Amino acid sequence: MEVFTMQCEIARQFFEMLSAIAAEQKIPREYCGGYVLYRAEINLLEKIEEYPESNVSMLSVKSGVTKSAVTQMSIKLLEKGLIERYQSPKNKKEKYFRLTPAGQEARKGHAEYNQKAADQIRSYLCSLNSEEKRTILGFMEVMRQYMPLCTFPCQCNSKENSCFLAEQKRMEESC
Repeated sequence: MEVFTMQCEIARQFFEMLSAIAAEQKIPREYCGGYVLYRAEINLLEKIEEYPESNVSMLSVKSGVTKSAVTQMSIKLLEKGLIERYQSPKNKKEKYFRLTPAGQEARKGHAEYNQKAADQIRSYLCSLNSEEKRTILGFMEVMRQYMPLCTFPCQCNSKENSCFLAEQKRMEESC
């Protein structure tokens, strides 16, 4: 691949990755024990485990979603047998949740999947030299500044292509 066409391929793959992340939020995934859960549901299981004495309001804050969303997800998780509701002896008014053994199994399966993926990403990043890592970080910082950007029109075949012009200039200077 020519150097000056790589800009379009990098941008294309970046936007494909963003689309995949957005789509993944809407597609349920099967976890240990055959439990089919959406990302938001598995995230709520994680928060319930992480903050065992939390009510709907606290889980809402910790999860970054509305109380209504926590209530709706908790109903689904109760129906799936992944959490159970209980009352604290200290406060009979408030309702709390805890993971059932099935919920712990689903949570564990998700944690194992995350660990495997993180290990592979970490291994790849460790194989890069400092300059490559700085380049990736720089790219991510620039792209974050312009979010949400939905498209990146390719100009690889255009005479105004800044990468093409920069490459021509480098070649002329090296002669």
